[in-house]
Amino acid sequence: MSEGIRTSAPGSHPPLFYVRPSRKALALTFDVSWGESTLPQVLRILGETQTRATFFLSGPWARRHPELVRAIAAQGHEIASHGEEHVNLSQYSASEVRENLRRSREALENLTGKPPLFFRPPNGDYDDLVVSLAREEGMETVIWSVDSLDWKNPGADYMVRRVLELAFPGAIVLFHASDSSRQIAQALEPVIRALRSRGYELLPLGELYRLGSPGRDDPRGRPDYPPVPP
Repeated sequence: MSEGIRTSAPGSHPPLFYVRPSRKALALTFDVSWGESTLPQVLRILGETQTRATFFLSGPWARRHPELVRAIAAQGHEIASHGEEHVNLSQYSASEVRENLRRSREALENLTGKPPLFFRPPNGDYDDLVVSLAREEGMETVIWSVDSLDWKNPGADYMVRRVLELAFPGAIVLFHASDSSRQIAQALEPVIRALRSRGYELLPLGELYRLGSPGRDDPRGRPDYPPVPP
């Protein structure tokens, strides 16, 4: 999993990394590209804890599993695009990037009846062209500000500690509900419980986005990370 390419031409708008919200809230987000075993476990935990989240779905996965796409939507979660092929889009031509974006957007709209408003590039890899073409397709490009590292399967306790240490108001937290994330079912409920005990409201990304202004400066790796709210 790449930490993303952080390029921004003068006058352009980089992607969204977090939100400056009007209250203490953050968003849990899940990328899905492979498998069908992990997602039902994630949906069960989210349902039991009455938590709504945002799912970034790849086009091919969505076409193969329309019943799971509809299950996500029926539970009140937000569906967003994770692109078509799981490739580093910054290495592709404008026409190829546009085709990738369009095919995945159309697949999700056909299945849900709604166009996705957000797009997360595979591997967090982007450049200015990817961001601008996604915007032309009607989607805001979203990276993340807190990586749970669940894709590395480092142990549930480690993931819980990491998310709690890095969480801040307006954070966008990265998880996966692909089968390659083998420990998310053990970590997710403790994360949710602990975040709520600290006063966080857990919202889908679209609702968090409407609570404030977009944070387009990448906070990851800065000396003041995680940011302290004003």
